[in-house]
Amino acid sequence: MGSWGIKSYENDDAHEALDRGFERVHGDAYDDLMDDRNPMSLEDVQKQLADERTLAASLDLFEYEAGSDRDRWDDLDRLGYAGIVVRHAELGVPVPADALASAIAFLEAESLEWEGEETKRKLRRDKELETLRRAAGG
Repeated sequence: MGSWGIKSYENDDAHEALDRGFERVHGDAYDDLMDDRNPMSLEDVQKQLADERTLAASLDLFEYEAGSDRDRWDDLDRLGYAGIVVRHAELGVPVPADALASAIAFLEAESLEWEGEETKRKLRRDKELETLRRAAGG
C-alpha cells in the first residue's frame, strides 16, 4: 500500500475505490472535472459530487477488490474501508448505520505503525472517529 498522508483515505486502496466510485456514478462529468485544465481541486470536486450513490459505489468497488469476507481483511483493508466512509462523512453525506459502525470499529482497532507520524495519525484518527460518531448521532 502506498500512503501519502495521515488521513485514512490517503492510501492507494481507498483512493482508487473513491476515484472509481465517483467515476461510476458521474461518468464523463467526473472525468471533465478531474481534467488537469480544470482549476478545481480534488477536494472541491468531491464536495460537489459526493452523495449516497458515490459512497455505495466506492464501498462496492472496494469490497470487490478486498473481498466480501471482512474477517479476512488485513489492517490496510480495514483502514481503506474506514477511509471511504470517513471521506463521505466529512463531505456531509448521510452514511448508513452499518457502514458507520464498521468504520468506527476498524479505526478503534487500528494497529498500523505510522513511521514517524504516530502522533499526527493519532490526532487525525481521533478527529475521524469524532466525525463518524457525530454522523451516527453520538
